[in-house]
Amino acid sequence: MVDITPISKGMEVIELIQAVMALAVAGCGFFIKRILSMLDDGGRRMTKMEIELARMKQSEHDMRDTLDRIEEKLDQLISKR
Repeated sequence: MVDITPISKGMEVIELIQAVMALAVAGCGFFIKRILSMLDDGGRRMTKMEIELARMKQSEHDMRDTLDRIEEKLDQLISKR
């Protein structure tokens, strides 16, 4: 009679290794997806911050223009007296 137990156990070990490898690949894929998602969220935040910074710079520029015009008018008023 032929004993097939070693072949059966060998197949079980190979199947176990394949299952562990499949889980490892799935886990790595999950972590890579999570990291890329975090980077994308960070990029969106940076874009919002850059937009707000540009808005603030424009507001500052407009304020300086307004103050310059007020200063010119005050100078004209002072020079007329």
